[in-house]
Amino acid sequence: MPRCVILALNHCPLSSVSGPLEILLLGARLAAAHDWQIEVAAEQQQTISGHGGISLNAHTRLADVEQADLLIVAAIGDPRKRPDALQASTLQQIHTLHQRGTRMVSICTGAFVLAAAGILEGRQATSHWAVSDWLQQQFPAVLWQKNAMLTHDGNISCSGGASAYQDMSLQLVRDYFGEGVALQVARTVLIDSDRHSQLQYSGFMPERQHQDERILEIQDWLDQHAAEPFTLADLAARAHLSERQFKRRFTLAVQQPPLAYIQALRMEKARQALTTSRRQVEQIARDCGYEDVRFFRELFRRSTGLTPLAYRQKFARWQA
Repeated sequence: MPRCVILALNHCPLSSVSGPLEILLLGARLAAAHDWQIEVAAEQQQTISGHGGISLNAHTRLADVEQADLLIVAAIGDPRKRPDALQASTLQQIHTLHQRGTRMVSICTGAFVLAAAGILEGRQATSHWAVSDWLQQQFPAVLWQKNAMLTHDGNISCSGGASAYQDMSLQLVRDYFGEGVALQVARTVLIDSDRHSQLQYSGFMPERQHQDERILEIQDWLDQHAAEPFTLADLAARAHLSERQFKRRFTLAVQQPPLAYIQALRMEKARQALTTSRRQVEQIARDCGYEDVRFFRELFRRSTGLTPLAYRQKFARWQA
């Protein structure tokens, strides 16, 4: 009897538990795979506290799972802000199941759990784009694919942020029940089965939790003046620092060099303009500090994976 276990930790977004559960159950039903056993496991307690005060009763505890064909680790929210630490026994059990041949799958930030269990070293993996740089710092031996919607390396698969659980669940249906069933599932639950990159969904989330007041003042100034002509020397002078000191302190504070930060900020302003206004691309380019429209288009494509017009067509609020 094939067994799939979905590990749900406390404070998890429950959609990353119920979503894969329902899609896999639907796939098994459509495939008439009545012998499939799909259940939810908790760390220790049977009741899992999710986001928004919603609770979920687990079928079993992870410690009691001695064998499984498939272990899906649900998202855990922002791993940088976890209110409780991962239990060593949980990480050891994941490692043990992996050694026994269990296929491992992570949903969104569940990749943090697999990495902490030590089974992602030297392997390709992905997670939510917003924590990808932090994960790279925490687990440098993992081959993080920041923009990938899904990664597959041996018997370990990872999905990107949030709703990417749909893409992963559909892939699992395809793997275990066939392409025909996967198409039926996609049509039934209205899943777009052709998403390959998170790049078009990513945005700019500047680091502001540091304590460097001079750099915070520069960030505030850039929010209002990013499109204006200025040099690093101008920014350094505004911060009352030498150019070398400024570059070092800025990079240390925001985890990004000044020029990369400015470009990311301008691209975010371009994304907002494309989706909330009807301005021409040429005007948006100039409003974001780019006189060379061709250069702007290329930067935008590299930043989002889409041309400015394609991005507008996909995300503009006034298109609906």
